[in-house]
Amino acid sequence: MKLHPDYIADRLKYVFGEDIHASRIVEREQGVTRKVTQRVLHVTMARRVFHRALTLLKNEFAQPHISCPMASKEYDEGMELIYPFTLFSGEGEFNEIPVVITVFIPYKDLRIRTVSDVVPGILYMERETREMLGVMFEDTPDDRRLFTPLSLPRDMHPMRNGFIDPAIKNNAGKEGVK
Repeated sequence: MKLHPDYIADRLKYVFGEDIHASRIVEREQGVTRKVTQRVLHVTMARRVFHRALTLLKNEFAQPHISCPMASKEYDEGMELIYPFTLFSGEGEFNEIPVVITVFIPYKDLRIRTVSDVVPGILYMERETREMLGVMFEDTPDDRRLFTPLSLPRDMHPMRNGFIDPAIKNNAGKEGVK
């Protein structure tokens, strides 16, 4: 069965209603000598339905898999986590449908349920996001540090806007400090 991004979007809207804040399909042309058009589904949803929505994609369409590293975007009130998935559509070239899911998380409550039980390969990205941005993933099977040293305080998140490395901050203006 060939999957269509508009059908996936309609199904998510039907099941989750107003918790699907926005969806759009973007067409992009790829290839040099032979052009192929790919349709990408972008969906913005409430975090409370994110895990269930991903489970729905798995159960009704195809096993989602992470297609590239997660991204984030910071705002005054919180941040968006941007999850780039693909779903196998079963037919022809470009037989995967990219589905980019965006979830907003407020700074006052930086937590979201892990989806590593639905997409196991995402665990490392969740661990990186926790360390670098301070997002807590509930029910994670492994919350050990992956990139940052144990000496780095848990409330310091190197990839957050406004983060200043303590070594640089403490030595600012001091000549010859190495």
